[in-house]
Amino acid sequence: MTDTQIDEARVEAFAGQLLTDFAGAGSTALTVIGDRLGLYRAMTGAGPVTPAKLAATTGLHPRLVTEWLRAQAVSGYVTSDGETFELPIEHALALSVVDSPAYVVGGGEIIAGYFLTLPRLEEAFRGDGGVPYADMPGCLHHGIERFFRTAYVNHLAQQWFPAVPGLVEKLENGARVADVGCGHGVATRLVATTWPASTVTGFDNHEASIVNARAALTDGVTFHVAEADQIGRHGPFDVVAFFDSLHDLGDPPAALRAAYDALAPGGILVAVEPWSVDDFTTVVGNPVARANYAASTALCTPGSLSQPGAYGLGTQGGPTARLELLAAAGFDNPVVAADTGFNLVLAAVKDDRP
Repeated sequence: MTDTQIDEARVEAFAGQLLTDFAGAGSTALTVIGDRLGLYRAMTGAGPVTPAKLAATTGLHPRLVTEWLRAQAVSGYVTSDGETFELPIEHALALSVVDSPAYVVGGGEIIAGYFLTLPRLEEAFRGDGGVPYADMPGCLHHGIERFFRTAYVNHLAQQWFPAVPGLVEKLENGARVADVGCGHGVATRLVATTWPASTVTGFDNHEASIVNARAALTDGVTFHVAEADQIGRHGPFDVVAFFDSLHDLGDPPAALRAAYDALAPGGILVAVEPWSVDDFTTVVGNPVARANYAASTALCTPGSLSQPGAYGLGTQGGPTARLELLAAAGFDNPVVAADTGFNLVLAAVKDDRP
């Protein structure tokens, strides 16, 4: 320690912030428990309940249910008069109502995955930086599916695709669509069911995700285990989409060049990416930026660094870097078609000259 004057108020404020974050992390663990054990579902629409009634309804240990309810109450997740506990409908929309636009409880499983991955992440920091997606825990994979499903169901057809000129019309008329980095195939199937005249092919290099995707059969949808630069083998396509996957790839420039080559003349590329800005110093303290930088450090960047190319784009590189990648791949005048504050929708058209 030097003789530098210490601002005691600043120390106290930061220690308070840190303790608040620790409290949030602890609450996240209990949120995951409540979600996994069906406690939120059992409380939804049930009105005030006693711990004994909730324990009996769920078949869980009464003492632990009591302590869980009290923890939820002091965190403000449920309300309580000291004897009974109630889950407000406004909170249930985020915790237990699956098709709600606010349903984000799956994010807790992603956070749980970060903690389970910590030993591998330590090794990555000391080594080559890479943690393969396949080595990350299953709760993280399924948490990603659940968390992003909310955005797909409530924004893809309503906001993202209509923001791209000509895209909806192309899909309505029947387009050949590639979903690159499709994961469990939620968005893949959604595109096919929303625009049944179109056919959609999902690609992902994570075999377990493709097995999961194939388990839900949907007309007009096929899935392949493949690297992003191999999609041309199954083309040509009229639309190539990257849903929250471009930054996860080991070699985004190669993937975009492959997308350009696989597109028919006049074809459209769409890349939905996490919201970010070009200058991170302008979003200090922003909760969306905080969550996205945590994901970028614990999941997305080490996942990219584990693959051939090891590009490490990260979730938060800003729109300019992404537009430059699209332009370098051959697309003329790529644009940010929509900025929702949670996602960036990037779009470009392949020159329609054969």
